Amino acid sequence: MRNCLLVLDRNGKVIEAWNQWDKLFEGTGGPHKVKISPFDPDRHVWVVNDSVHQIYKFTNDGKQLVMTLGERGVQGEDGTHFGTPQDIAFLPDGSLVIADGLRNSRVVKLDKNGKFVKAWGTQGDGPGQFRGLHGIEATKSGRIYVADRGNRRIQVFDADGTHLDTWPNLRFPNHVVVTADEQRVWVSDGTNARILQYDTNGKLLYWWGAYGTTPGQFWEMHQFSVDSDGNLYAADSFAGRTQKFAPHQGADRSKMVGGSIPLMPRSTR
Repeated sequence: MRNCLLVLDRNGKVIEAWNQWDKLFEGTGGPHKVKISPFDPDRHVWVVNDSVHQIYKFTNDGKQLVMTLGERGVQGEDGTHFGTPQDIAFLPDGSLVIADGLRNSRVVKLDKNGKFVKAWGTQGDGPGQFRGLHGIEATKSGRIYVADRGNRRIQVFDADGTHLDTWPNLRFPNHVVVTADEQRVWVSDGTNARILQYDTNGKLLYWWGAYGTTPGQFWEMHQFSVDSDGNLYAADSFAGRTQKFAPHQGADRSKMVGGSIPLMPRSTR
């Protein structure tokens, strides 16, 4: 594997290449998801390496690997091992929740130091059960949204793992983003090549997207995010590309994909 972790500006120009970490992805499918906690003033970069059951925490400049969760190549379902983890999300107290994942069927909660706190979920299709957790999102108020892809639904929990709601009738939910005001939930439904907008009660309000490989279409939207100017960046994994969508003048903002919690100001240490 080469050029596994790249930093690009908003015009798609590569400004950093963290090639020193390519060794972590040798013999793997490459990084699965990349996240930064909005509550971290140091803006550490978290990378999920699902095929070897590990998650990495890097300094924002990529020069140091400061934490590794999981044991390379060892699947497990205890407090220090994972089974193909897929995604990670963050709570205001610094704790994190992990969608674990394809071999396991649970959400794992760790404290800010990476110490195991609890886990919930078993394999199945009942409330609080999972088949192929793929995406996870957490809000300031402590609601946790899980893309339960194998069951074609979103499940909602509180920060302690209590099941609150289930939103059925999706096809292949990959990724979840909750807007900063916590009023809208956006989901990428990969096989349908759509991005869907819900209210917090699970009512579908709006969707857009079409299948294909021409500009503006999707083969399989795997992850997406929105910058401070409202530009949408969508990773189309099967097509091997990222697309950028910019709001046109006079756009109906209620139908634009909203941004999640903004990042904290950088630490001046």
